Amino acid sequence: MVMRNRRFVKIVAIFLALLMVLTSFTLVATHLFAQGRSLGEIDQQINQARSQLNNLEGQAANINAQLAGVQERLAGLRAEEQRYLEEVGLLQEKVMLLEDRIALTEEEIAIYQMMILDKELRGADLARQEDEQIERYRQRVRSMEERGRLSYIQLLLTAQSFSDLMTKISDMNQIMEHDQQMAEELARFREMVQEYKADLEEDRIHLEILVAQLERDRAELQAEVEALEALIAILEEKIAANEIEAAELAADYERVSAQILAHAQNLQDLDAARREAIAELERQAAAGGNPGGGGMGGEPARRGTGQFIWPSDFTTRVTSGFGPRVSPGGIGSTNHRGIDIAAPGINGTNILAAASGVVTYSGWMGGFGNVVMINHGNGYVTVYAHNSANLVSRGDNVVQGQVIARVGSTGNSTGPHIHFEIIRNGVHINPMIYFQ
Repeated sequence: MVMRNRRFVKIVAIFLALLMVLTSFTLVATHLFAQGRSLGEIDQQINQARSQLNNLEGQAANINAQLAGVQERLAGLRAEEQRYLEEVGLLQEKVMLLEDRIALTEEEIAIYQMMILDKELRGADLARQEDEQIERYRQRVRSMEERGRLSYIQLLLTAQSFSDLMTKISDMNQIMEHDQQMAEELARFREMVQEYKADLEEDRIHLEILVAQLERDRAELQAEVEALEALIAILEEKIAANEIEAAELAADYERVSAQILAHAQNLQDLDAARREAIAELERQAAAGGNPGGGGMGGEPARRGTGQFIWPSDFTTRVTSGFGPRVSPGGIGSTNHRGIDIAAPGINGTNILAAASGVVTYSGWMGGFGNVVMINHGNGYVTVYAHNSANLVSRGDNVVQGQVIARVGSTGNSTGPHIHFEIIRNGVHINPMIYFQ
């Protein structure tokens, strides 16, 4: 498994290296291709590059989220595996303790069996002695019965004195009583041996039952160990699968990150090419040219506090500001998204490009009449409306201060004026921010 994972990682690394070289080559080729093209074409490439960059950043975020999820799963699986391993360790310790108890109990059983055997031998010996003693007693009794009174006559005739006679009779009685007592004691002792043997046998049976129970407990514990080991094996397979998935996602993330870096560099190169194209257009305008159509006219354009200049060289008078207002003549909007610039005699005067850029729209737009829209890059767009005539076309490159239209009163308008808007990243902002 480890060798397969290493092979997989090596293949992914080679693939990433080739992909990075290929991406870099493509982007360098794109940059070289961008040189010498018009501002509009460069802006189109910039928009495409930004779209691709946004898409790659989205892919990277998605991959990163997936990777975080896989890593979280891996942490959970490893923690679960560790818990199972600890349980297996505890169970194995219990199994070892049970095996020790079983071994000790089996040793006790062997000792009891030896003791029982010893008692059996002892009991057999006592039984033999008892039988011999009883047999001797019986023989004396039979002998006395056979001889009857003759025995006492013999004792009488052989006695040397009366005292000797009484002594001999007493000795004979004592011998018989002793034989009887010995037989009775042997019987009692044999009974005690049998009872002790029965107790030992009972203890041995109890120990055998205990061993059987311990064996069952050991088997149950061993079954639990095997079940846990099976679960651990499954977890290890899941961990291996998740590690492979994590490695694949990490490789994907590295690949996309490399593409993001390459595209970011490409954007910087395209921005530099765009600035150079704008500078060239401005040099042409300063030399007396008129790139993109229209002409510079009237008094010099006035620059504001920001990157834009005032769109009129005739007047700086604002007749309607940005934001909520009363609808002029009942035909204008109540939420003004730009400013209106007007003064007596403004009709037909120049409308100037507030900044350099590319014309994205030039034509009629409903209540706005004739409209010109210019994309300045970096999310900025300016709008010039109600024109009497548009002097530029869609796709034209224009420079700051270039005449792009003439003031008029087309569309829903109460009189000649310039309706001027600045849009940043799709949001209308107050143009006067740049001209305070």
